[in-house]
Amino acid sequence: MTSNYIKHKKAAMTWTMYVMEAVGRAKRTGIPVTLHVGKETSAMVLQEALLSLAFSGEDAAWNVHIQTHTVH
Repeated sequence: MTSNYIKHKKAAMTWTMYVMEAVGRAKRTGIPVTLHVGKETSAMVLQEALLSLAFSGEDAAWNVHIQTHTVH
């Protein structure tokens, strides 16, 4: 395994943790949860994960929103 591969896997696990925590919070509380990110690419990764969960039957994923804060 290369260090780049390990770095990529670690980043993917971190995003997965954020998504699952937000979905769990939305499920427990019933109120929308907003994830704040700083890059468009990060927002796209999170959105794909949330859509995958929602289409797999996890209705709480629809209550997680993503807000991008880009610096220009």
